[in-house]
Amino acid sequence: MGELRAMRSDIRKMKSCGFGLVEMLIVIVILGILAGFSLVAYGRGTDSTEAAAIMAHLETAKSALLAYSMEHRTRNVDPIAIFASPDFNADSKIHASIDKYLDSNIQTGGGSKAVGYFTKLRVRSDDSGAFWVAFENLQLPSNGVKNALDKKVKASGGMYEGTGMGTSYSMRMRIR
Repeated sequence: MGELRAMRSDIRKMKSCGFGLVEMLIVIVILGILAGFSLVAYGRGTDSTEAAAIMAHLETAKSALLAYSMEHRTRNVDPIAIFASPDFNADSKIHASIDKYLDSNIQTGGGSKAVGYFTKLRVRSDDSGAFWVAFENLQLPSNGVKNALDKKVKASGGMYEGTGMGTSYSMRMRIR
């Protein structure tokens, strides 16, 4: 009888020494949920970074336009006003004019940059006399980037404006 009790207590000890199938499954499910959360956060961070890169390219184009304007301005000629006139509608002329003032490569037409290809670099004026540099027909990699751009545009206090449906987007930045 004593041997039987000793065997039972040994069996109980053996059962309590490890994890069962249910416990292991619970741990795997919890790890899967945590991995899912981290992937979503990573995707949001990537979208925000790509949106910031597009805004930085727009800032670079603005700086190049201002540098070109300062160097080529005369009493009667404002190059930015010329670029903004309805008659001046050639992307290649604007891009060629400011190319030497660019410190980074802004690609049109889907060049080597992976973020936000735009097909048109424009300078426009509005009714108030303000000038804007714009990327038109900007092809965004995802709707997440568009949402991140929308948030950054709203937070800019009118310095940036953006419009678009889906992944086709136009964005402009106030020059002066």
